[in-house]
Amino acid sequence: MQNKLLPLITRFVVVLAAFLVFSVNLALACSCASKGAFLEYAKQSAGVIQARVVSFGDKLGHGETLHESMVVEVVSVVTGDLKFDSILLMGDPGHLCREYVDSRNFIIGRSYLIALHGDEAVQPFGGCGEAWVAVNGKSVEGHSYTEGEYKKYSLPMTEVLDVLEGR
Repeated sequence: MQNKLLPLITRFVVVLAAFLVFSVNLALACSCASKGAFLEYAKQSAGVIQARVVSFGDKLGHGETLHESMVVEVVSVVTGDLKFDSILLMGDPGHLCREYVDSRNFIIGRSYLIALHGDEAVQPFGGCGEAWVAVNGKSVEGHSYTEGEYKKYSLPMTEVLDVLEGR
């Protein structure tokens, strides 16, 4: 009798273990409601800065271009009450619903408009919406997620600043 039960019990334990492993991974996955494209996201943020990327933190163990953080120099404070010349933005390590610090998207020396979580010198970077746009001369370039895909767009910088500053 024991010989017949052992394979059944073993199979049950393996199935149960697999279920537990997969359910834990699903529980750690990020899920949140999007705060929308940049202008909508920025209106819900603690402030917006124009910043230039200075450096990246350590690379993550996954993804060749992903970093744990980046340092940005504050070029100007568009909205909010930030008092620092630079900020350390902590990216997503893979499960925190933050923006990834990806060196394909962020170029050292290039300027971006970035919506902030607070007024601290070290803070989480974005998450659940479009937290940044690239500055390209007199326009900004965004990447909103609509209808199941990312769509690039461009807006005049003056129009973006007018909306953010409430003009």
